[in-house]
Amino acid sequence: MHKRIATLSAAALLALAAASTAIAQTKVIVGQVSRTAVNWPSFIAESEGMMKAEGITLDTIYVGNVALIAQQVVGGSLDIGNTTFETAIQAIESGAPLSIIASVAIKYPFSLMTAKDVKTPADIKGKKVILPVPKSDMDNFITDWLVKNGMRPNDIDRIYDGSTTNRYAALKTGAVSAAAVTSPVDFTAAAEGFNKMIDFGSYVQGYGFIAVIARKDWLAKNEKTVRGYLRAVSKATDWVYEPANRPKALDILVKESKQSMDVVEKTYDYFVNQLKPFSRGLAIPDADIDNVIAALRTNGFVKSAQAPREKYIDLRYLK
Repeated sequence: MHKRIATLSAAALLALAAASTAIAQTKVIVGQVSRTAVNWPSFIAESEGMMKAEGITLDTIYVGNVALIAQQVVGGSLDIGNTTFETAIQAIESGAPLSIIASVAIKYPFSLMTAKDVKTPADIKGKKVILPVPKSDMDNFITDWLVKNGMRPNDIDRIYDGSTTNRYAALKTGAVSAAAVTSPVDFTAAAEGFNKMIDFGSYVQGYGFIAVIARKDWLAKNEKTVRGYLRAVSKATDWVYEPANRPKALDILVKESKQSMDVVEKTYDYFVNQLKPFSRGLAIPDADIDNVIAALRTNGFVKSAQAPREKYIDLRYLK
């Protein structure tokens, strides 16, 4: 009898010790646009336990629009948001109490996919093209490309939708002749016979893409959590670039994006071996944000002639 009690006591002590070493979990509500390859590090950080190891449980909400992400972070329904640099800077210029604290992607894994009869730049003239947001970086890229190919900015009919899924649906149904879509949707479109007219990842250089944003008051109150979140995403970024992790990385993106393995394999080879869009250490190169600020100044969204980077970014949480 005494032996049994001793055994039970030892088991109880072991359970207590295990409980004491377990990391308490903090829920963080994160806003993403959609389930695409741009969010690969976030998928990995959750599925491979990097977030859990930092004491974080993610509640990811797919908003479908970069502007809505900024609005919901400001409103408090999201703790952290992944939006574009230009959206974040425009919000801050409008008085939003936000900071850019890191960058997930510093290159544009986007393509302009066109209808099967639109095979050359000249074929796009007079056609309807669907883009993410009016007066955006993508608008500027398209305009630059048109001019370089001997056309004028108004030689296409531009319409807008914030969702890659919706833009691709418009292309498939014939509502538009060209659509800007991200990966792996562009590879799905190519497999279905649509043409890749522009690879923005190669076309656009030195221009920041995905910014991690949060409210200043939330950051001040949750410094430990913020650092843990960024560490987890940074580790996941290193993880996806490690060749030995390719099979598991493919499985994760197939599950999250709902795309075929063939398409995801092509996306992996493009991302990891060619484009390398994910920022190591979630760093923000100076030129990447400077070029966004300059473009927004040209478009009239940044009023100051000398707006410092520090007005928009706060990198202390990366250290």
